[in-house]
Amino acid sequence: MRKICFHIQKGGVGKTSISGTAAAGLARHGKKTVFIDADPQGSASSWYCGESVKTDLSDILAHRSALKEGIKEIAPFLSMVPVIAVGGTLKKWSETELAADPKAFEFLTADLAALGFEYAVFDCSPAFSQLERAVIAEMDEVVSPLSPEFFSVDGIELFVTELRKIEQKYRRKIRNDKIALNMLNKSFSRHKAFQEALGKLDYRIFAVPQDAKIAECQIAHKSLYDFAPRSRALPAFEALIGALIAG
Repeated sequence: MRKICFHIQKGGVGKTSISGTAAAGLARHGKKTVFIDADPQGSASSWYCGESVKTDLSDILAHRSALKEGIKEIAPFLSMVPVIAVGGTLKKWSETELAADPKAFEFLTADLAALGFEYAVFDCSPAFSQLERAVIAEMDEVVSPLSPEFFSVDGIELFVTELRKIEQKYRRKIRNDKIALNMLNKSFSRHKAFQEALGKLDYRIFAVPQDAKIAECQIAHKSLYDFAPRSRALPAFEALIGALIAG
């Protein structure tokens, strides 16, 4: 099973939109995919599950519930392990129990692989607490979402610094060579200039254009593929998904 996380130390870049659409796209390509909401705020869970979550990620990690009880089927080939935002305990678990259970995400991903999932896509918060570090340490790849803003370059540099620390601590190599440049509007000269600046970095850039349908599909609790199959953003997602599948 290939394990992919979408993360950057910056909020407001559309991280959940990118990861949730990528997970849906992998499923559309016939890949059995599980989307794990590892963000205590639970935006991804609100998007795909609404208010129907009873068993969440923290229940599984804390061994209060079996894994199968926490998996919700979203669409053909797409399932989700959600988190409860209001009244949920993921943040508390990470602060009080994770240190004593450092292999929690290793065991979680192994159990998901045993269930036949081909891809596990993690959505994390923009923080870099022990929770995010523990998730990233188990990933094969981290994709960095960015918005076309000047300080985003600083964000990717800070992230790479922290990623190298994780690699050194856990003695492993984690792929990080893709950037999802979200909310790009080429009619803005500053957006074009930023895209050109990113092109000088050693990353593959996948430019996702501005499209109101991305926000609207979340309100409708549908993937972008189902809500707006002609969205102008989908070709960029298809290119990203193709690159993820290619490895």
